[in-house]
Amino acid sequence: MKNDAKTFSLAVAPVFPAHWTGVLDEAIPSLVKERFSPSESWKSKPFSKEDVLFFSKGLMELSGFFTTEREGETLPNYFTTAKFRSSYFLYFFGLQGAKFLTLFDRHPRAIEAALDHAKKTKVFRVIDVGSGPGTASLALLCFLLERFEKKKTKLPFRIELVWIDHNDSIMKDGAGLLAKIIARFPDLEGDIQLKTEARAWWKHPKGFDFDASLVLFGNVLNECPDDPRIFLQGLAPFLRDPKGGGVLLVEPAFREASQRLSRIRDEVALRESPLPVWGPCLHSGKCPLAQGKNWCHFSVPAELPGSFFRKFSIKLGGVREWLKFSFLWIASRDSEKPARPPKGLVRVVSDPIRTARGLQNLICRPERFTYENAKKKPVFRGDVIHDSLLQPGHPKSRN
Repeated sequence: MKNDAKTFSLAVAPVFPAHWTGVLDEAIPSLVKERFSPSESWKSKPFSKEDVLFFSKGLMELSGFFTTEREGETLPNYFTTAKFRSSYFLYFFGLQGAKFLTLFDRHPRAIEAALDHAKKTKVFRVIDVGSGPGTASLALLCFLLERFEKKKTKLPFRIELVWIDHNDSIMKDGAGLLAKIIARFPDLEGDIQLKTEARAWWKHPKGFDFDASLVLFGNVLNECPDDPRIFLQGLAPFLRDPKGGGVLLVEPAFREASQRLSRIRDEVALRESPLPVWGPCLHSGKCPLAQGKNWCHFSVPAELPGSFFRKFSIKLGGVREWLKFSFLWIASRDSEKPARPPKGLVRVVSDPIRTARGLQNLICRPERFTYENAKKKPVFRGDVIHDSLLQPGHPKSRN
């Protein structure tokens, strides 16, 4: 669907930075060979089909952990095992990073707010919570480098990456990948700094600086217990007074994870001094999908880069053609406030559903959602459309 004054479609495939392909096809295979080869003789050889076969074993096991929805259970500490760390790099790094890149691409005003903050402070500080090997922040780094490279301008600030993860080994692996990325940009040596903190993400040391140009959470809440004390101690400090581009949380498209984001969104949007939201919400009322059988999540068609990523996708059952996730992007108070959408715009929160009334979609409205028919052509999950594109008269609301 073409984006215009009356529609905005998440069904438009994202454009990934050219450097992202280099990371997936060159830097990561090189890192994996160096650090995870079963014998010394393998380390100096190019990544091959034998490597794909060897590393696929751990990948399929790790995939089972990630693709099973858990009811209050936490994931095993998979990054302590070398076979799972290598599997993550070869497949899930590209998959998870692509979700963040899609959102960076879809929300340019949030990125501009982060850049404006960095230009004022002279440092683009990124806090990557539950960082693993720095997936989200390294995706952002590739996004920023391509942006400034296209404009043929130098970075107007230094970049400081702050990684927080309870597993020190995976952060060391990620630091090795960062070094390979920086080596591709010799002029940036000294302009990009990395700080790591090996700890539980919610146990902040005294004096920790929560201010940043952008804070990123990737699959963090999904992998920890739904314990109010964890959220109060760990997440709440980031949401008191975010700066720059605010706080972006990306979670799996599971119901429990998605509805957890909806509850967080309600907490910050409905407080006495509310925080604005970059997305996905178009209204400031209570989220109608924070409980019940339906939930707010998105499916984006995408041709994911990386020849080895494609090979591992096939090993897992087929070429990956969709990115599925839920997200919440909370804005800062010190940036230009996200403008209120033009009157009459609504968010589609399902693909077409065949009903007795014909093909209908779930439409998100303040305090409720409704099942409605599109007038002419189908609309899809994530689309932002005008009310005029829906049949007159709203069917019975569902709460």
